[in-house]
Amino acid sequence: MSRRLILVDTNVIVAALAEVHEHHAPSLALFDAGLDLAVAAHCYAEAFTTLTRRGDHAPFRWPANEAWAALESVAAVTRLVGLSPAQGFAAVRDFAAAGHIGARIYDHLIARAAQAAGATTLVTWNVAHFQGLVADAIDVRTPAMLVVG
Repeated sequence: MSRRLILVDTNVIVAALAEVHEHHAPSLALFDAGLDLAVAAHCYAEAFTTLTRRGDHAPFRWPANEAWAALESVAAVTRLVGLSPAQGFAAVRDFAAAGHIGARIYDHLIARAAQAAGATTLVTWNVAHFQGLVADAIDVRTPAMLVVG
């Protein structure tokens, strides 16, 4: 019997990599728990942006090479999944048709990638962000709910 696939949200990746993040320990523990983890391809772009962002409210400000090396370490222990161009286009269309707007589209794309990959669980620190976006067959949990950090 195969293990259940767990899709990891961008905020969990960032928390696992950034030692100063308030959720670092349980997020890092998720990657060490021997679970079958997957990451949607576009989450790497989101995580890279968060880790390297500049400005007054940028919490991390990592150099590009350090951010990429850290993301490669995540890629080494996870499956890369994603939407086809047609699935991505349909996801945006459906999001708009439902009357949703703004940056929540990225959560919708992550939810759709989880569904397309056959994930049974989506792990995030923003459980409420996925309400109404995730198929009923996908359980949304925090890393702390899956592993003891």
